[in-house]
Amino acid sequence: MKQKPLPSLNALKTLEAVREAGSISLAAERLSVSHSAVSQQLKQLQDWTGRALVVRKGRSVMLTSAGESLASVVNASFDAIRHELDVLPTRFKQPISISAAPVIAENIILPALPLFLTEQSDIVLHLSLVHSDHRRNPTANIEISFQRMDRMLTEETVFLPGTAQPVAAPALIKKYGNDLQRTLYEAPLISDEDSRMWTAWFRENSMPDGRGNIGTRLFFEGSLLMQRAAIEGLGVALARSASIADDIKQGRLVALSSQMIDHNWAYIMHVNNKTQTEPETVRVLQWLRSLTNVVAKTPSKDGQDRPIIANENDIVNKMKVRK
Repeated sequence: MKQKPLPSLNALKTLEAVREAGSISLAAERLSVSHSAVSQQLKQLQDWTGRALVVRKGRSVMLTSAGESLASVVNASFDAIRHELDVLPTRFKQPISISAAPVIAENIILPALPLFLTEQSDIVLHLSLVHSDHRRNPTANIEISFQRMDRMLTEETVFLPGTAQPVAAPALIKKYGNDLQRTLYEAPLISDEDSRMWTAWFRENSMPDGRGNIGTRLFFEGSLLMQRAAIEGLGVALARSASIADDIKQGRLVALSSQMIDHNWAYIMHVNNKTQTEPETVRVLQWLRSLTNVVAKTPSKDGQDRPIIANENDIVNKMKVRK
């Protein structure tokens, strides 16, 4: 069926303006046209409909019943168009997805999100967790996982180092007379599921792992849980150096030694090559990379930006002697 032609868009806009302004002069100002132009558009619309749409009442005009009926439909239609034009830029925009290791998502990304979302109000983000060192989320625009650096793909980059060092809560250290050496040697050790980390730490520091069963009552999956357990005072944890900066700064944790392990591990960033050049993805990548400039640095008493404690070498040497 052939559609009936519509009157001109300008005539319909004029009718809407007259309805809202209540006079031809004010409608002309709103539309930035002359008084006569408004009158001419109204006349054309009345000729088109065959109905009187306005009546004069002093210096103002009023819509007739026919004029009000048509104007209300025109106004609703224009409002729908305006609304759609407002939301159209974001209606079909897909969020930039970031899939990250839990300790990175919670300790690095989440605290920085409020400022980023304020500064980049047009970007939509979806944050999920990587629960495996090897499985990749094929739908993520950006993925940050924990893996060996010698297994990196050519298109991948190091986001943050994966080194780990011993930390404990101040309350736990207090139980051992505020003696860092004694805390490191006698306090329960918080272990990951395979106990690899402590064995490696003692070995790399030329100290036999003679702790027996101390700390073996609690095993945790992942760095985030081990770090949280240390904050709760459950024992000494080998926490990822990149994720403990704020906890040390706020006094929730104390680094018992700057001797680290896992120098060949890192949090690796993989970017989906299908979306890596999109403007929104580029801006998110720039923001993520800016986070790496500060999160792995912890001010120390000697003024150097590195995780360190006083007399750390003395602690290691005393432990060797004590053993």
